[in-house]
Amino acid sequence: MELTIGQQALWFLYRLAPESTAYLITVALRVHDVLDLDRLRRATSAVMARHEVLRSVFDEVDGAPRRSVADRPPPFTVTELGAVGESELRAAAARAAGEPFDLGVGAFRVTLVRGGGGSVLLVTAHHIVSDAMSQWMILRDLLWAYEQDEPGWPVITQTFGDYVRHERELLGSPRRARLERYWRGVCEGAEPGGLPAGRARPAGAFRGASVTVVWPEETGTRLIEQARTLGVTPFALVVAGVQAALHRRGTGGDFLIGCPVSTRFAGRARDVVGCFANTVPLRARLRPGTTLGEAAVAAHRELVAATAHGEFPSALIRELTPGRGLPYQLAVNLLSMDAMDPPLPLAADGSIEGPVTTYRGLRFAVLDLAQMEGQFELMVDVRRAGALFTAVVKYDAALFDRLTIERFTGRLRQAVESGPDSPIGRLPAVDESEVARLLAFGEA
Repeated sequence: MELTIGQQALWFLYRLAPESTAYLITVALRVHDVLDLDRLRRATSAVMARHEVLRSVFDEVDGAPRRSVADRPPPFTVTELGAVGESELRAAAARAAGEPFDLGVGAFRVTLVRGGGGSVLLVTAHHIVSDAMSQWMILRDLLWAYEQDEPGWPVITQTFGDYVRHERELLGSPRRARLERYWRGVCEGAEPGGLPAGRARPAGAFRGASVTVVWPEETGTRLIEQARTLGVTPFALVVAGVQAALHRRGTGGDFLIGCPVSTRFAGRARDVVGCFANTVPLRARLRPGTTLGEAAVAAHRELVAATAHGEFPSALIRELTPGRGLPYQLAVNLLSMDAMDPPLPLAADGSIEGPVTTYRGLRFAVLDLAQMEGQFELMVDVRRAGALFTAVVKYDAALFDRLTIERFTGRLRQAVESGPDSPIGRLPAVDESEVARLLAFGEA
């Protein structure tokens, strides 16, 4: 079977760095009940039978990547650790989540890590067969199948193969020219936005790390009200904060950042698992007098237009401006925890484990393991749960040191908290921690 343009790009990156964890997606649950292993194995098998893309294996035929569906046993494994503490259990879960795939064998697995009277359930897939929304659907279906042998799943009337054919038809239609004109207009004359890197990026490294920003819930409540007043989404205000932080770090006034959009447009594809994410460029046009509110309104307008034109693959957008490389070095993404099924709230203090939730008769909490680091030079992963907003700033550790990213996150925090009437040019050039370090110079 043929691959989408996005899958072809992911196959190339996999061949470039097969041991990389940058494109592994995991949902991790700290389970507070004893799980029946046989039921969990049967549930894994049922989910694979429901979503044929999870049975995919990949190889090359005449130099071109191809996908086929294999008749493979359910990839369910149990790791027994014995008498270990909570930190050792979480560390073992992180190692299991980061185990690379051999895409010639499979791209999906379910792992249960047990030790010290506790357990962590990991649902892991390579991005070539999944995305964030798909991972939640897989988890939902797995828990339904664990609860009952004949779960009341929504009926699926399409397959991922139908989506591949839709993309091929789109790229062969007159609409392609209209999409190319739109994205060429977005990109022409703008520079990739990002932080100045002190080192060159090694080919195929994809070695990442992250720094987390947690805004107090009162800040989130204020952000939601400000967005309502402006007629935008809270995410647009955070995007404007990212753009402002970049501008204050030396990026010019006309630049591009990336934003993943869903290409799951057809209602019939709502419950189809697969890679439906497409990272497209957003253009920022800022002046020192531009307020954060004005930037948010512009970002909202860009987001709406990008979604309307989001079917055009990002790999082809890159080809519209030859010789310039990727049109963005930084991407910003939103994951709304409230919209997920099951809903998995994050910890209000930014800690790794969220509050305990009961779903389908099981008690568990989301375990926020580090993942998908190193895809871009910078990736601002925004999560929202009610009025709680966090931003996980993932960065290429081969390019940046942690202090540089902490300074950027400090500016991001200040920009978002400054309010919509604040001119971007008046935002502090240094954050509080930098002021403290500067004042400390010369002290005995």
